[in-house]
Amino acid sequence: MSAHRLPATLFGTVVIVLGVAVVVASRQIKTGFTYDVVGPAMFSNLIGIGLVLSGAASVISARRASLDDLPDQPKLNLWPVALISAALLLEAALISRLGWIPVVATMFVAGTYAFGDRRILSNAVIGLVLATLILLVFTLGLGIDLPLGPLEPLFQHNQ
Repeated sequence: MSAHRLPATLFGTVVIVLGVAVVVASRQIKTGFTYDVVGPAMFSNLIGIGLVLSGAASVISARRASLDDLPDQPKLNLWPVALISAALLLEAALISRLGWIPVVATMFVAGTYAFGDRRILSNAVIGLVLATLILLVFTLGLGIDLPLGPLEPLFQHNQ
């Protein structure tokens, strides 16, 4: 196998293995009633089968590719990936202490900055508004409590 085909072939193989793992894991899901046509495992089976088919298509495409078919590869820019990864790690570490709103707003600003938007103040305001709306929808609408951190006294209600 030539080196230009190796990354796509490896990617396709990993996707196939992941798809098989999803199908095998879905066999462990308990089924509903015997008359249920659509059980809880059906969607995970569909996802697993889709992954296997996608991986197979990727491997076949990689095997058929010639050097003439390959476009010039652009230079890989890892800056956005590194910045968003760092923001996700900080979010996981700080969300219980600082709460949903400031952490998600900061994550929003980091994401926009990583992809080239340098309007930090306006993105912070947008992030605060979106984080607050999401918090309200989850807390009031769905009854799911998100971590509030120091803002918890503002959201306490009499029980």
